[in-house]
Amino acid sequence: MAWGSQRARVRGWLSGLADSDWSGPTRCESWDTTGLVRHLASASQFLGYTLHQAASGEVTRLLQGMDTRTTVEAAASMLGDMTPVAAQETLASADAAVDAELAKMRGTDWGAFAEAPPGQLPAHLVVSHFLFDSWVHEYDLMVPRGEHPAIDPLEAEVVARYLIGLAVVATGSHTPLDLHLSHPELRIGITIVDDMVEVTSGQAPKAASVLEGRVEDVVDRTSGRVAGPVRGDERALAVIDAFGQLLAV
Repeated sequence: MAWGSQRARVRGWLSGLADSDWSGPTRCESWDTTGLVRHLASASQFLGYTLHQAASGEVTRLLQGMDTRTTVEAAASMLGDMTPVAAQETLASADAAVDAELAKMRGTDWGAFAEAPPGQLPAHLVVSHFLFDSWVHEYDLMVPRGEHPAIDPLEAEVVARYLIGLAVVATGSHTPLDLHLSHPELRIGITIVDDMVEVTSGQAPKAASVLEGRVEDVVDRTSGRVAGPVRGDERALAVIDAFGQLLAV
């Protein structure tokens, strides 16, 4: 599963860091490496909890009115100061709890509603949201050190599909999109009918606004980060830039 492979890779990379590197910078201005790993751990703890409640037929509503900066930082700070060893152990424990909940839900309860920052969503979309968050933060950890994560095609597709769909919903866009992505090669279409957003792989609506670029660059630009070249017509670029500005507020 995309979540499991991505998190295992992050934990493996963190295990190779020297203790002195944990105070090093990330692409997130407010967080050094330790702070960002605390965020990943607290997000994983929440994901495990909301999935557990969803499997019991209860939908959590703990994120209503959340602020993308202050709420997230407060949740991470609740874990307190951590040594590198403690941070890794906390992350591994939280991820193991998520894995256990996913194992219970596999093939049965993916339609059950759980919670993510955008609201109450089917469990598979909630996992996609937290995968997107973790995937971007993996780059936030590694890029300042001149490193890049290995590209997993499944992870890239899940993240790109989810993020672009979320951008369209969050900005209220009615612009159909045709994404031609590389590294890995993906084509993603966005169709809006009666305010319903449909995301497809391998095809796109006719005469849709085109976006082109590497998956990494499109995800970075859409999430409000400095990105490599992303090409497209003005309407398509306006969608991802508007969402990036929302995340920056």
